[in-house]
Amino acid sequence: LLDRITGYWPDGGQAGLGRVRAEIDVNPQDWFFKCHFMGDSVQPGSLGLEAMIQTLQFFMIEEGRGVRGEGRPRFEPIQIGEAMTWKYRGQVLPTATRVTVDLEIIEKGDDYAVANASLWVDGLRIYEASRLGMRIVEEGRGARGEERTSGDELLDPAQEAWLGDHCP
Repeated sequence: LLDRITGYWPDGGQAGLGRVRAEIDVNPQDWFFKCHFMGDSVQPGSLGLEAMIQTLQFFMIEEGRGVRGEGRPRFEPIQIGEAMTWKYRGQVLPTATRVTVDLEIIEKGDDYAVANASLWVDGLRIYEASRLGMRIVEEGRGARGEERTSGDELLDPAQEAWLGDHCP
């Protein structure tokens, strides 16, 4: 999704833990403008959040965080016991020219990082996300080292009552 990294400051940001800036050139021919929404084309908001996540992943790779040696690392979102907040204040329209992601690291460890991020369209801030977290784990293992046999999880509506609220 990202076209380029335009700024990387390993000691930047208010906490001094790192800051990254990334850019995306808006192409009015992109697939999502043709189908989201019919007659009122906008980039899906989830792609803005994905751009923030990819910027955080760039930071983690650049810093050399995560699995070392022969392991096969993969990214995994983390729940840190606090709400991750995401605010919309505008849209990415096909008439825009550039999307910019600005990300500040607010917490980091050997295999994880937590950031606050904002997304700008042609100089106007339209999204804001706080406490966006990501970790790197070895393929086939969860965050606590438990073995996983697949990426799928079987949910039983009899055991998980909340699933009743998520039916079509």
